[in-house]
Amino acid sequence: MRNVLLATLFILTYVSVSAQRGKDGAKIIVATEVVNAYTSLTIDANAGNTSITVANSSLNSNFSANLAPGDLIMLIQVQGTTIDNTNPLFGITWGQILNYNNCGNYEFVQVENVPNATTINIDCPLSLNYTAAGNVMVIRVPRYASLTIPGGTTLTADSWNGSTGGILSVEVDGITTINAGGTIDVSDLGFRGGQIESASFFGASRYADNDPGEGAEKGEGIAGDQVFYSGSLAGRYTRGAPANGGGGGNGHNAGGGGGSNAGILVNWNNGVGVPDVTYNAAWSIETPSIAGANSSGGGRGGYTFLQNNLNPLVVPPGDPTWGGDQRREVGGLGGRPLDYSGGKIFIGGGGGAGDGNDNEAGAGGTGGGIVYLSTYGDVNGTGQILANGEDGFGSIGFSQFGQLHGKDAAGGGGGGGTVIMKTTGTVSFSGNINANGGVGGDQVLVAGAFATIDEAEGPGGGGGGGYIAITSGAPTRTTNGGVNGTTNSPYVSNFPPNGATSGGLGMPNESINAFDVSIPGDVICAGNTSTLTASIIGIAPAGIVYEWYDSPIGGTLLFTGNPFTTPILAVSTTYYVRVCPAPYRVPVTVTVNPCATITANFSSTDSTLCAGDCIDFTDLSSGGPATGWTWSFPGSATISSTAQNPTNICYNNAGTFDVQLIVTDGSISDTLLIPNFITVSALPIVIAGPDTSICLGDNANIYATGATTYFWDNALGTGQGFSVSPIVNTTYIVTGTDGNGCVNTDSTIITINPLPAVVAGPDTSICLGDNANIYATGATTYFWDNALGAGQGFSVSPIVNTTYIVTGTDGNGCVNTDSTIITINPLPIVVASIDT
Repeated sequence: MRNVLLATLFILTYVSVSAQRGKDGAKIIVATEVVNAYTSLTIDANAGNTSITVANSSLNSNFSANLAPGDLIMLIQVQGTTIDNTNPLFGITWGQILNYNNCGNYEFVQVENVPNATTINIDCPLSLNYTAAGNVMVIRVPRYASLTIPGGTTLTADSWNGSTGGILSVEVDGITTINAGGTIDVSDLGFRGGQIESASFFGASRYADNDPGEGAEKGEGIAGDQVFYSGSLAGRYTRGAPANGGGGGNGHNAGGGGGSNAGILVNWNNGVGVPDVTYNAAWSIETPSIAGANSSGGGRGGYTFLQNNLNPLVVPPGDPTWGGDQRREVGGLGGRPLDYSGGKIFIGGGGGAGDGNDNEAGAGGTGGGIVYLSTYGDVNGTGQILANGEDGFGSIGFSQFGQLHGKDAAGGGGGGGTVIMKTTGTVSFSGNINANGGVGGDQVLVAGAFATIDEAEGPGGGGGGGYIAITSGAPTRTTNGGVNGTTNSPYVSNFPPNGATSGGLGMPNESINAFDVSIPGDVICAGNTSTLTASIIGIAPAGIVYEWYDSPIGGTLLFTGNPFTTPILAVSTTYYVRVCPAPYRVPVTVTVNPCATITANFSSTDSTLCAGDCIDFTDLSSGGPATGWTWSFPGSATISSTAQNPTNICYNNAGTFDVQLIVTDGSISDTLLIPNFITVSALPIVIAGPDTSICLGDNANIYATGATTYFWDNALGTGQGFSVSPIVNTTYIVTGTDGNGCVNTDSTIITINPLPAVVAGPDTSICLGDNANIYATGATTYFWDNALGAGQGFSVSPIVNTTYIVTGTDGNGCVNTDSTIITINPLPIVVASIDT
């Protein structure tokens, strides 16, 4: 886009504030506060729906006004799971999950409008299905600009009441601070524990029954509540564990099982929980042995009523010698762990009640609720986030003259809840996040004066651990199972769990993806368009769709896709982009100024270069006057420049390269990008040769290759090759030019070897007929004329004056000559006379 304004914050800063996020302002918690409002879905809602029907659409509890456009709601189905109900008499599988259906589905949506008392229209279509009969909560979620929880204050939720409550959900656009001593706490607010009754049969062993004489009430869970168990399942009481609810203790006086939440699914191990290894001798004599077991989910309730003082490390449970109900292992089974792998979330299950017949039994503990913290800013502080299960209730013992009290079983602990910290900010929060199971209830026998403790019943099982998932950071996280309860009966003093076990470990170290939408604003001159591009921060789900609107709520859908090019604008305009399923729209403003134009333009001293060439650029921009220049020279040794007229821009590598100039007058700018403006050719590879050694006075041939034309120094001139005869060592440099006019050089060296210093001699005068010796020095080999031939010396006997020439050759093959003269003296003419 041309003619784009630079000097404005909008194109330098990403917009982080959405259209409706933060609308409820900064929040500081005072004392103990509930900040959500709850209602129920009354008609099934399916993926793709943009309207839901609820019991009451006002949702104004804890808010200053009724639900309105731009508010945030959370849908979550908390029950409706199908469980096995085929064998209540003998089936350990009773209560196993057959189908979650829509239980655990949840999502956040933004309100588009509220047309009547039972209808809410939403901005983005629903992503999931919801079954109203499965208790679907519709929760109004406050949209805070920031959230602070000072020391001594607590942010919490309403308790689950069978249709609503148990969930705390807040959205924070800015910083969330949980100070030391400050708490987010939904402990004991989840699914309800089994309640006490006072009817009990000896020998009861069923897994499900509607007769309280068979056993105690089961804990509530994702399969339903106790009323639902009575109807559809005909199994409100006894030890079978309904999904994550703990089983009730069977008659007579077995302990309740712990509720559960998360854990390893295949490790439920028939609900036996985690036996205390201190007492492996006692666990090993069960049938079958559970010594060393490490079951996930809730812990099992303790054994039934015993009346005789025997050794529990020797006499197994169920042996008739125990008397009473024979101390049978029919305590409530621990609740089952739930499957979080599909993105569902769950409330912690309630513990099963302990069986009673003396109105002294203990109820099951309530499960932990859900904390859902959705933020787009940083999270810090050293406080606590708690979603623990409630401890199971102990048997009710009190001192009364001549009476023994506390003679019923204790309840199981509630399962740990769920904590989700979903944020695109930085998590420096260093406090604790706990979603632990509740402790099993104790049997506390109290004997009044003249009474003795002469029996024992079952303690409660511990609740299973919960689930914690955060986007980032490293706070301390625990989802431990609650420990089992104990009995103080002296008859089993060496085995105080008396059959009760602890809950299993939950899932503390899970993660959850978060994302936000970011978009830079723009500033343009009147009469232009703007192209707006949204981007994702974090990890968005697959299949997101970008939609552009002219209003923060409702309005007209202008465009689907990304980026969005506006129409030609004459005034400043704000647009709103949403990325379903994100429950918000992000505003972006295009600021329009009535500004003059400025046009970028430039030239260069050359645009076709050879590698290593340098050129200068000249700004030719018009309009303005210009006050700033930003040049980009990719591929050059100078990548960028802010000079008006950059000089000495060098290109060392072959290729084609863009050149860009952004010019501004301080308020508006223009960009000129010319692709492949510069073409750089490689230099020719010129090779001269050969390097040669010659003898003084000889000729050598030199030549060059690799170019189109050649020019030699040493006055040789133009030509590819020459014959040269230097008299000293000489370097010949050739300059080669290729078809692109690119030049390179090379050289060759001619080395001169001197001639040998040949000396022949000596010059000699001899008498006619005498011999003379001649020889030569200064060379390696010699050759004489006058038919003498090769040799360094000879004896000669010329008859006339004779010059002998010798040719000497040295080791380099160089040749020189010398000569020697033999002068012949005639013999004297001797005349003899005859004496007379």
